[in-house]
Amino acid sequence: MKHLNPDIARLICQRAAERRGVSTEHARWFADALVETSLMGIDTHGLRLFALYLRELDEGRSKAKPHFMLRRRQGAMATLDADAALGTVAGLHAARLAVGIAQSHGIGAVAVGNSNHFGAASIYGLEIARHNMIGLVTTSAAARMSPFNGKRAMFGTNPICFVAPGVGEQRFMLDMATSQISYSQIKHYRKNGLALPLGWVLNAAGEPTEQPADVVSLSPLGGYKGQGLAMMVQILSCLLASMPLDHELDHLDTGRFDTGRNIGHFMIAIDPSAFANPASFRQQVSRLMDDVRATPARDGARVQVAGDPQAANRQQRLQHGIPALPEEIEALLREGERAGVLETRALVLEDAEVTA
Repeated sequence: MKHLNPDIARLICQRAAERRGVSTEHARWFADALVETSLMGIDTHGLRLFALYLRELDEGRSKAKPHFMLRRRQGAMATLDADAALGTVAGLHAARLAVGIAQSHGIGAVAVGNSNHFGAASIYGLEIARHNMIGLVTTSAAARMSPFNGKRAMFGTNPICFVAPGVGEQRFMLDMATSQISYSQIKHYRKNGLALPLGWVLNAAGEPTEQPADVVSLSPLGGYKGQGLAMMVQILSCLLASMPLDHELDHLDTGRFDTGRNIGHFMIAIDPSAFANPASFRQQVSRLMDDVRATPARDGARVQVAGDPQAANRQQRLQHGIPALPEEIEALLREGERAGVLETRALVLEDAEVTA
């Protein structure tokens, strides 16, 4: 697999968005979100979505120049209308708004409506954590997952992200779907003719299947527990922002592209200094992670904490480049040339053998 220079990929993403009328600041947010997601190894939500997000701009699903509006503001709470912005732009705007509110109130909660797909939830949790705050992020998504014992998809994968700052650059970063598997992973199994682990997905009869071609919906994580978490995410992300429920949404890749998708997000920023000594808090977060990592492990295994695999991926990919599919490379090369990015010719790294 070929590898990409992250800095050049970032520049191409930014210029491609600017070329479509996105402001320099918002284009930088867009580029950072995609590249940082891919650097962490969350490939399905990073540069792989670059061409699709550009199509959203080209066909009108996402607005290049949205007019953000506060629909409600009461104390530490706010409701933001994202005006069909790119989801990455809406997400980072909301994360910064939550941080600003928390700086005054100790906590800031923002419900976001009229948004679009925002990629990886961890991007916004990390943005909050950069300000030495705890970040909690959820988002709605088009229905892919059935309720426990159900035959029809009613919930999206409805991720929950929680990020807490440790010492220096250390982060506890939990970013998890409430389904057993993401839909993009099914595409991988289907493309490569692989059988799925039993219990991950369901067929039309609502029964577990191993055959990717028979998949109708995803199974909730941990049965009824995953269903409960998915409903919690809908209440926070959809209902607080007065947005449609998951089963009322168009799908990302097959729905209409000429209008916004009415996605809802929810973000909380918590300032630890409102509760405890902030430096001591960060030290204790790091100590907790170190203590868990030091747990004796079974043979051939290693104990990790949430965020460790992503941090390792990022370090490796900064050194060796981001592995990319041919269609990802083609889209970046095409847009780089159209935007007049001279560095485009150096996008693909030579002799990059290491993959993450």
